[in-house]
Amino acid sequence: MAAQEPRWRAVAKTILRPYGQIVFSRDLAVGLLVMAAIGCTPWLLLATLGAVAAATLGTLLFGLGGRAVREGGVGCIAVLTTLALAVFSPGSGPPVALVLFGALFSLLFAASFQAVFANVALPTHSLPFVAATWVVHLAARAMPESGSMAILTEPAAFLPQVWLAPSWLDVPAALVFGQGKVTGILIMAALLVHSRIGFLLAAVGGLVVAGLRLWLRDGSPWSLMDITAVFNGVLAALAIGGVWFVPQPSSLLLAAVSAAASALVSYALFPVLGAWSLPVISLPFVVTVHLVLTAARMRQHDRWPRSTVPAHRPEEALSHHLVRMRRFGNLAWLPFRLPFRGEWFVSQGHDGAHTHQGLWRHGLDFEGRTANGKAHQGEGKELRDYVCYGLPVVAAGAGTVALVEEGVPDNPIGEINTQDNWGNAVVIQHGANLFSVCAHLQTKSIRVKVGDVVTPGMEIGRCGSSGRSPIPHLHFQIQRSKLLGSPTIAFDFGDVMVRRGDDLEIGTHTVPSEGAFVRPVQRDDVLARALSWSPGMQFELTRGDHEDSEIAKVEVDLRGTRSLHSPRGRLVFDAYDNGLVLVDYSGGAKSLLRYLLLAFARLPFDPSPRLSWTDTLSRRLFMPRWRRTLADLWIVLVPEFGKLDVSYTMRREAGSVLVEGKAETWHSSAQLSLDGKAYTIQIDNRGVRTAIVMKKIDAGYGKDAKA
Repeated sequence: MAAQEPRWRAVAKTILRPYGQIVFSRDLAVGLLVMAAIGCTPWLLLATLGAVAAATLGTLLFGLGGRAVREGGVGCIAVLTTLALAVFSPGSGPPVALVLFGALFSLLFAASFQAVFANVALPTHSLPFVAATWVVHLAARAMPESGSMAILTEPAAFLPQVWLAPSWLDVPAALVFGQGKVTGILIMAALLVHSRIGFLLAAVGGLVVAGLRLWLRDGSPWSLMDITAVFNGVLAALAIGGVWFVPQPSSLLLAAVSAAASALVSYALFPVLGAWSLPVISLPFVVTVHLVLTAARMRQHDRWPRSTVPAHRPEEALSHHLVRMRRFGNLAWLPFRLPFRGEWFVSQGHDGAHTHQGLWRHGLDFEGRTANGKAHQGEGKELRDYVCYGLPVVAAGAGTVALVEEGVPDNPIGEINTQDNWGNAVVIQHGANLFSVCAHLQTKSIRVKVGDVVTPGMEIGRCGSSGRSPIPHLHFQIQRSKLLGSPTIAFDFGDVMVRRGDDLEIGTHTVPSEGAFVRPVQRDDVLARALSWSPGMQFELTRGDHEDSEIAKVEVDLRGTRSLHSPRGRLVFDAYDNGLVLVDYSGGAKSLLRYLLLAFARLPFDPSPRLSWTDTLSRRLFMPRWRRTLADLWIVLVPEFGKLDVSYTMRREAGSVLVEGKAETWHSSAQLSLDGKAYTIQIDNRGVRTAIVMKKIDAGYGKDAKA
């Protein structure tokens, strides 16, 4: 089981994460580097440490919990507030009091703004820092001149003056309101350790603002206004290109535009707020990010750039995005399902020669076939002679019945009804502007009514020959409106079994081609039970002769995401009625969980004796750390670089299932027992063989296993 976090590490998180959060990092090494950068002014470092201590104590006393302390968000606001009060000194007020009040208001504004902005799904970012700084700054003016925060900005005496001279390194140093070569180098190192993509984005933001300054303020001396513009531009580029959008060429462009916009807002606000002697600090960054995020919500499609859930590093966001796009497509990992049971024949595909043309090109017609490939038995003169006539038609996905057209009689063989072109039909709404149509249904066979909620595979009617249908068949299409006859849109099916001679190949995002024999997955309950990973289950993974072991537990987070989780890594999976999908892995290279993703990335619960399919994984799973560092930067521009195509086959054996995978440089085999108690996995990568045994264990067993 996962060991309790050591106390020293909890203390380290409390101290270092507030500094790392300045550059959007949770890494302790990054926090140490940022702390060292501030340490070029020792008294200022001590003041920020005092602010972190005060914010930590206040967070605990206020009841926000230890987790809020370890995440470092409130502490980061307190650190930034202290830095701003020192650099933009109000000129009066005792420094100790200002630091303590700054920490107090950082806590209050951080908690209250988070509650307010959660209702509109916008981040607070450094807005609490701006508010806390302004409140303390204004309050200090009413205090007697008993000191000044400016005395904290004296650089360390041991630093040579040449290291403090103005240079281009003042640009990265501006992230902590500092200056000098040492501060700039340490901040650059922090950005590099945190993320190479983040470093690239910071460079883009800094260069854009520097270029904008040369264009708009050429000849003007470098001033605090320019430092503020650079500070906001770099933060905007980091947030837009590396936090809220997937790193890709389009997000780099948006990051550059956001950096320029943030700089312009800085120049605009400086004289306005200067009238009240208030520092601009990071307000332009917050304004720019909110403008971009709210404007992005009005786009018709979430792409170019694609928004994302914030990850620990931009590299992780990019990797997760590419994995999902390659494996599961643009919309979801499980698209529509075939609207029937058993094997059917595709008699007309997309862009078909008969009726699937123009606005209705994305349509599919399905018919039944006999064992010898005929559409009917006997002479085929009667409707009942046709194999598919009267067979169940099922919902292709979850949704609500939006329209039902019935009362149209079936046509005699060879005749068509052009007045009621679609015949008896059911239209189901699956989401906003997303409707499926099943048409030419059998008269008096429809079993649903408008408003009914349907689930995938639920019977909605029977195959018929109504409307423009000379012989019994099923027409299926996807459209943006519930009206029959609306233009079609492109779509695909998931879990499609395609017959290839005597073998079956399963497709995950398949558009059935004309002339193909297809069927949906037929659930095998025995295999499904063997791979039913329920919350709370625990597994012990052992490599070789017990030289390395790892305990993983099935967990479900607040979003309903299931995962196998260990102290070393996390393997997200999705178990649905027709299969098990190992979605993505995150964690260190030492975790044995990543081998599961390689060995059986997807397992259909189908009883066929032999199945084959292909999948696409990430090359990062096998790359050493130094190669991943270079690859992550290259993948931003060339996403196909990190793609790894894998071919899988699954065969039934006595009491088990054997899954074999093959890629360019490695192959794998996984023996999965049908009692669900043990899995044996072997990976051979360029001649290096790794053997792993995965066993189900009772809760509490294996407490002494290596973490």
